[in-house]
Amino acid sequence: MIIDEPPAPRKSLGTRVLTYGLTLVAAAVAIYGMTEFLAPITAPKTGECANVTGYSNEPDLDSVNCTSSSANYVVTESVSKSKSCANAYTDMITRRAQDPEIRICLVPLWEEGACYPTGSSRMELTPVECGADAFKVTKAVRDVPGPSCAAGEQRYSYPEVKLTYCAADQ
Repeated sequence: MIIDEPPAPRKSLGTRVLTYGLTLVAAAVAIYGMTEFLAPITAPKTGECANVTGYSNEPDLDSVNCTSSSANYVVTESVSKSKSCANAYTDMITRRAQDPEIRICLVPLWEEGACYPTGSSRMELTPVECGADAFKVTKAVRDVPGPSCAAGEQRYSYPEVKLTYCAADQ
């Protein structure tokens, strides 16, 4: 004797819509993640600002508007990885396999009157208390040619981005 089993109950319309909706959201997140993390960066142009964080041997760069409070560096140029920067305070090389092999040449966006550590391995430009292991930015001018610095001060001039600093050890 064969017993007919009743058909499985159908899922409600709400359950099906919810399942399809969650599937679409998961697919959208996966596609966004792949394009965001697998797409190569575009080499920043001279004068563009960036928020650079992390350590000097492994920095992270995010392009930001120059009026942003998070802007801490400005790009002087982008060159091939094998070249050196002509006039930069520091540089970074792209690390991800999908990025072009470029060296990004950077100068700091220091604040006039602020003190910064002399030997930090961090890329962030966080002002510190003025003291023995710090230097003070005595002038910060966005003009070319920049100002003359007083005796005993170090002059940092970056005409590519119209930026000049005078700094003194504390």
